[in-house]
Amino acid sequence: MTSKKQSADDIHPIGVFDPKRTPPPAFVDRVPAFLNGSETPRGFLEKCLERIGALEPAVAAFAHLDVDAARAEADASTARYAANRPLSPIDGCPVGVKDIIETADMPTQMNSPIFDHWQSNRDAACVFALRHGGAVVPGKTVTTEFATGASGPTRNPYDLARTPGGSSSGSAAATAASMVPVALGTQTAGSIVRPAAYCGVYGYKPTHAALNIGGIHPLSLSHDTLGTIAGTMADAWAIAHYIASVVGGTPPHPGLDGPAALPDARKPETLVRLCTDGWRAVDDPMRQDFETTLDRIAASGVRILDRGNSRTVADLESLLEDVDEIARTISAYERRWPFAEYAKRHPGQLSAMAQERLDAALAMTRGEFLDALARQSEIRAQVDAIADIADGFVTLTAAGPAPLGLENTGNRSFQIFWTLTAAPCITLPRLAVDGMPVGLQVLGFRDRDADMMAVARWLDDFCLS
Repeated sequence: MTSKKQSADDIHPIGVFDPKRTPPPAFVDRVPAFLNGSETPRGFLEKCLERIGALEPAVAAFAHLDVDAARAEADASTARYAANRPLSPIDGCPVGVKDIIETADMPTQMNSPIFDHWQSNRDAACVFALRHGGAVVPGKTVTTEFATGASGPTRNPYDLARTPGGSSSGSAAATAASMVPVALGTQTAGSIVRPAAYCGVYGYKPTHAALNIGGIHPLSLSHDTLGTIAGTMADAWAIAHYIASVVGGTPPHPGLDGPAALPDARKPETLVRLCTDGWRAVDDPMRQDFETTLDRIAASGVRILDRGNSRTVADLESLLEDVDEIARTISAYERRWPFAEYAKRHPGQLSAMAQERLDAALAMTRGEFLDALARQSEIRAQVDAIADIADGFVTLTAAGPAPLGLENTGNRSFQIFWTLTAAPCITLPRLAVDGMPVGLQVLGFRDRDADMMAVARWLDDFCLS
């Protein structure tokens, strides 16, 4: 028996990643064409479906697709534009929905046999908001088990032998492969920005609770954050902003603030360079690429503070030592429910990984949990203090490109510490190693998401220059 030799297209279905590539046109920038009839939402959806048909068998980004419903939604949107009555700036936008987020008309299975074919018969708050604005939902994107356990089948579209990252695996892979312009993701540790970085797209994690998480399977209410993964910054911001405009934040947070359109670029005066525990895992040439980028930013006139020239930054770096353990303790303690309930009522149906994490959570003491919360408060206060001396922070999104294999979704050291702070961050697809994407991460201050996006937009443009 002979085997067919794989072509480069079989292994790298969307080619080699170029960090200097110009992003595709944003969906929101197509609205004038929809209004004048030179393009239509149905035509745009068909292009997405064509990409799904060509690449989904290899990439496996979706857990469920409903093409007929999506076409009906796109047709309704097309009719609204023809009548000059779009519902919102995102009317007609295809959006992938991570499969821990409830949808009334599709199953929400969470990559777990416990929820096989389960349907809640309601939309999560964010999906309700999307549909209120006329967005098109073609399907549910693959997640790791409950966004914390065993990996799904999704592959990195830049190299099918590699993970796309997790837990928002399908959302990142689908946007990278242009199956959809934007998808919803969630982050409790690194689950938006890491897969976005590995797949070479933009991943935006807003301020904690700035987007309503009603109807999303819980892991850790102290850290669970809804965000967006997109091929452009404009779409990542527009979708997030629209969700907040309809359903607000997770109460009592009033919701994401700022303009409806992506804020204008703003050159920062001062940025803080953070190393954190993750720096120990970074190898050359990743170090060299990042240092070269920082040197270019500094040469443009931006002041760079770090632990070597700022005592305030050094104090923050000290507080961030062993931050992974602090975050793990909080999130693990808070996920005792519902996972202990699952283990009781569905014995043997949690993966070995999920069961191991549950056992560790049940072994924790309340004292350990309270100590971790106290450390978290210290870190958040120190980050807030830096707002007086800097416009934001910059670091890597990951220590290197996506690992080979599908079971290991990657190192989370460069993501988990900012989830702990509750502050916003975004990964920019502007670094690469051996043709594989690695993100440049921009970090902001709590409830100043628009300010962070303005700085990130400048940095993104600068990296292209």
